Amino acid sequence: MQLFPNYYFIPTGISKEVADLIIKECDTMEHEESSVYINSGTSLVVDPKIRKSTHTWIPMDHWIAGMMKHFVESANIAEFNYDLTKWSDQIQYTLYDREGSHYAWHVDIAASTYDPDNCRKLSISLILSDPEEYEGGELQLLLLGRDKMETFKPPIGSAIIFPSTAKHRVLPVKSGCRRSLVGWYGGPAFR
Repeated sequence: MQLFPNYYFIPTGISKEVADLIIKECDTMEHEESSVYINSGTSLVVDPKIRKSTHTWIPMDHWIAGMMKHFVESANIAEFNYDLTKWSDQIQYTLYDREGSHYAWHVDIAASTYDPDNCRKLSISLILSDPEEYEGGELQLLLLGRDKMETFKPPIGSAIIFPSTAKHRVLPVKSGCRRSLVGWYGGPAFR
């Protein structure tokens, strides 16, 4: 195991047909403007300077969440070895479908909205768009313990799993639509 495990990349084998099935199902759900926490996590607001996207929520017992759980647990066994127990929150289906859609630098570490004894430990981003379908929209991840940044614009169906403490962002979309599933798997607080 690395001293600073940074990320784990899985070329899941999810085909365009399966990605389209997920998209079709998620596009029928009600979407909302994406918001961010400010004031030390006490206020939730829509702030397009920080985050410009729309999203919907997928229940933690949905088949999509089960598939993503497998990827997170595989990455945890191979790379992180965190004490994990369950999803910290619902899965988020996110659309970056307007010019300038983005998400500024942020971290995902937070207490679960459902269980105060559970905190986010591993984040997963599962890409549902072919990289040819959008310009811009790269995921950038600051590598822990190093002065280095990794940039991802992977093939459709790719999963990137990384510590929820890692700083990351989605660069502005210049054209097209970037679709992804995002989730946070957690467990008892770090000690």
